[in-house]
Amino acid sequence: MIKIIAKEYSQTVSYLCDKLDGEVTKYDLFLSKDSDSVTHFIADSIGCSAIVMIDVVGDSCALFAGTFGLSMFYDKFAERNVREFCKVSNIQLPPQHAMDKICIAPESFTHYASTHSVQCACYGEYRKTHVYMIPDDARECAVIYENYLRKDLFRNSLGVSRYTYKVFGLSNRAVNERLAQLGKYVSRKCETSNLDTKIVLSFAPKCAKNIISETLDKFNELFGEFIYATADQSLAKTVVDLLNRIGKTISVAESITGGMISSSIVDIAGSSKVFYEGLVTYSIPSKCSRLEISPHFVDEFGVVSQQVAQEMVKGLLKNGGDLAVSTTGYAGPTSENGLPVGLCFIGIGTPKGISVYRNIFSGGRNFVRAQATNMALFLVYKTIAK
Repeated sequence: MIKIIAKEYSQTVSYLCDKLDGEVTKYDLFLSKDSDSVTHFIADSIGCSAIVMIDVVGDSCALFAGTFGLSMFYDKFAERNVREFCKVSNIQLPPQHAMDKICIAPESFTHYASTHSVQCACYGEYRKTHVYMIPDDARECAVIYENYLRKDLFRNSLGVSRYTYKVFGLSNRAVNERLAQLGKYVSRKCETSNLDTKIVLSFAPKCAKNIISETLDKFNELFGEFIYATADQSLAKTVVDLLNRIGKTISVAESITGGMISSSIVDIAGSSKVFYEGLVTYSIPSKCSRLEISPHFVDEFGVVSQQVAQEMVKGLLKNGGDLAVSTTGYAGPTSENGLPVGLCFIGIGTPKGISVYRNIFSGGRNFVRAQATNMALFLVYKTIAK
């Protein structure tokens, strides 16, 4: 388990989480600006494989040292690196009081040379736990991850090349039929749940690069429109990360899914910046009062209909948010008006226009709801990834 500590969900945090997802490793993200809470979290984390602190490096060093009563020292190696960085970058050297903060480290720790930041990342081991203090700079984090952290924690002695993908919208049978076309040089492993599939492709240590490249090209040809991530991450995380990246917000009005979409989004760190609101408008009166849909309109088209799903989106967009999602359908075990169980309409809209998608899902009641939730998130991904 890797513990990540930061004050807020930043681009640096997003980058690191994406990379760890790609390594298919477990991690715990703790976001807090309260030093006492962070101190307790650090103390409880000793014994895990690694702690990564993302902040002003000097502050992280001081907080870690204070947690365990470690002495601090002024690292001359860090000073030389800062001077060299400033010279090469043609920027002014920080004053001594700033250098005193930049160059300190807990006893037995050391600094890495910086590439994109005046701050040098700091590294050490404490009670067999790797500890990394990294500046909140995504470019610097990328250098530290690729050159140090990844090699320290994920060194593969067998040299096996692995590639992880997430795809959505195919049955397990359909996934395996496509994977069978990839040839003999790659091993495949896949897990499918509610139309959401994780695929891991593995190549032998001495497999030629051109064979790997050709196989991956074939994979993308077979699965292209269904791929939503090249790491082991959920649909909700993919959507939240994309919305954070483009600075947009999302609103949700749920009927058949009963809050599952909203819950999936809120489960993800960083969702507070993108989740505008979520309404569970389960009854007809709720749809009419909360989303300003006329009861006569519902009587005319039926509560489970393309038209009502569209009106639900319109009601959300009136209240704010950049992108709106609605769901209405029959989860079972019964339906009305001769319509099939599993029928679901999903509305996706922006101020530029609204699209409604008709689906028929199979399985028990909660399987239908889970598939509808995943489909809604995938349609959001496809809408904003265009």
